[in-house]
Amino acid sequence: MKIIEEESWQSACLPPTRQLPGFQEVLDRTHFHWDLKSDRDDQYIAEVRRRAVNDYMLTHIVADPVTGFRSMDDVKKSNDAYFCLLFFTQGECLLEQGANETVVSNGKIAIWDSTRPAKFQNTSRLNQFSILIPREKAKIMIPGIEDMCGLSVDGNKGLGSILHSHLVQIHQAIELVEPEDRPAVLRATVELVAAAFKPESANRSSTVFRQAVLNRVQEYIVANLGEPDLSPATVAAAFKFSPRYLHRLFEESDESAGSWIRKRRLHAAKADLADAANNRLSVTQIAMRRGFADASHFSHAFRKEFGQSPRQFKQTCRSSDPRD
Repeated sequence: MKIIEEESWQSACLPPTRQLPGFQEVLDRTHFHWDLKSDRDDQYIAEVRRRAVNDYMLTHIVADPVTGFRSMDDVKKSNDAYFCLLFFTQGECLLEQGANETVVSNGKIAIWDSTRPAKFQNTSRLNQFSILIPREKAKIMIPGIEDMCGLSVDGNKGLGSILHSHLVQIHQAIELVEPEDRPAVLRATVELVAAAFKPESANRSSTVFRQAVLNRVQEYIVANLGEPDLSPATVAAAFKFSPRYLHRLFEESDESAGSWIRKRRLHAAKADLADAANNRLSVTQIAMRRGFADASHFSHAFRKEFGQSPRQFKQTCRSSDPRD
């Protein structure tokens, strides 16, 4: 009985100086693009196995210590969207996403979201197993999953232990399951994740939880600054919040959602004006690409925020550019 698609890779097949770049390339295919750093540039020992099961992915990585960073630019390079469930049988990893961070070690189970920036740091050789769950399916079956990314549960007690045992069995025996039965097994996996991932800290009234949600909202705003209709109302709708709840989230930052959006747009436009690569773009074009529908409104807001007009600021930057 065969899996639809399978890929295996070993760094030992490459010259030592090509092993880390090779690992980077295979990770791009199996776990999206990460900017990897390691102090073992002369030799890097790693093995990767990826199996496709319906629209889920099972992966297994054995690798030397490495640090990875995934930026919003990296996120935009991929059209695929998954929540990634992982556990280790060897090694330890600091995982960070949004306002959350957790140390994943033997017995811990963690989640990260492929559509948002993240960071990890492995300080010792690792043996990692992952299941990549299609994002839309997970969102339907696991309410609030976005706010659990960067958190972990203990796989040695309670529901966590049942989930951990189930994940081990999935990786060991999925080939033995009849193809027509695999969707039910995978659905049961997501249901177990929903039951196990209820961290006590994720209380909707807690400061930590609200900060995690606010961080995710702000990430969304920054990623969509170029949308002219971006507003508190559209942001609230995107997250299925009430406008009142969005207002409460921003209250603790002493700034309204509308003001935060406007300032991010202005600072993004300021960076564009200062960048010599944008010399051929007019002030109006830069304003439009950052979501300002009216050039005169942009100019007025820019002057109020930075004390000079956007045109004056651009000219000042060009006159001080040593390349000019």
